[in-house]
Amino acid sequence: MLLVIYDVSDNSRRLRLSRELERMGLSRVQRSAFIGRAGSALFRELTSRVAATVNQVDDVVHMVRVSEAEWASAVVIGRPAGRPEVNSYELLA
Repeated sequence: MLLVIYDVSDNSRRLRLSRELERMGLSRVQRSAFIGRAGSALFRELTSRVAATVNQVDDVVHMVRVSEAEWASAVVIGRPAGRPEVNSYELLA
């Protein structure tokens, strides 16, 4: 799994980046965070496309690999983006 978190200052660049991430198969989990499956080839392609989209002086993008088990154990408080039917918080036992 690949978690992509970004802070992009320009609205048009931010929109281009979010559309690119969606095109590449990632799902939005927050306004500026996406998650998805990404093997080595897709990771390289994403890295290249992100670098071409953002201004590396003004913007920052974190691309973090996480295992599916780590993502499944994430604590979610509130309603995740894109899932209006979910309104709960999950606590670790």
